[in-house]
Amino acid sequence: MTENKEEKKAVIAGTAVRLFTERGFHGTPTSLIAREAGISNGTLFHYFPTKEELINFAYYEIKSRMAGEIGRGVDEERANKEKMRRMWRNAILWGVHHPDEYLFVQQFCSSPFIRKLPPEEILKNAPTAFEVLAGTIGTSCMKDMPIDVAFSVICSPIDAVVRAIVDSDRDLDRDRLIDASFGIVWRGLTGE
Repeated sequence: MTENKEEKKAVIAGTAVRLFTERGFHGTPTSLIAREAGISNGTLFHYFPTKEELINFAYYEIKSRMAGEIGRGVDEERANKEKMRRMWRNAILWGVHHPDEYLFVQQFCSSPFIRKLPPEEILKNAPTAFEVLAGTIGTSCMKDMPIDVAFSVICSPIDAVVRAIVDSDRDLDRDRLIDASFGIVWRGLTGE
C-alpha cells in the first residue's frame, strides 16, 4: 500500500478513536467518522469495509505502539520486580500521555469485540511483558491462573491510577502515586 493510503487509513482511524472515546462504538455512526475525517462515506468503506474492521484496525495499531512503550527499558533491569516496576510505570505514563488511545483500548477490552479475539492476542505484541508477567505470576498467589485472567487483574489498578492522574483537578504527586500503587500490587501478588 502506498504511503498516501497508509496516511489516509491513519487519519480515519485517529478520527474514529477520538469519536469512539467521546460517543462510544454504537453512538458513533460511520457517516460522522467520514465527515470529521474530511472524506466521503464511500472512501471510508473503501479502506474499512465494515465498522468492525475499522475498530479492530485501530485497536491493533494502538496496541502495537502501546506494547512497545510498555516494554521500553525493561530488558535493562535485572530483577523481575524491577522489570515489573518499569512496565507498571511505562503503562501508566503511556495512558496519561495518550488518553484518547488509552480510553479506546479500555473501551475495546470491555466490549463484545474483545471476545472475538483469541486469548493469546492480549499479549501478542508484548513478548517482554508476557515473559515478565508469566515469571511473576508463576511465583505469586495467581499461580496456575490463565495468563489472560492474571493480566486483567493487574490491569485494573493500572486503570485506576491512569484515571486518577488524567481526571485529577488537583496537583497529584504522580511519581509517588505510581510507586505506591506498584508497591501495593507487588505485595498483593508476591507477599514481599
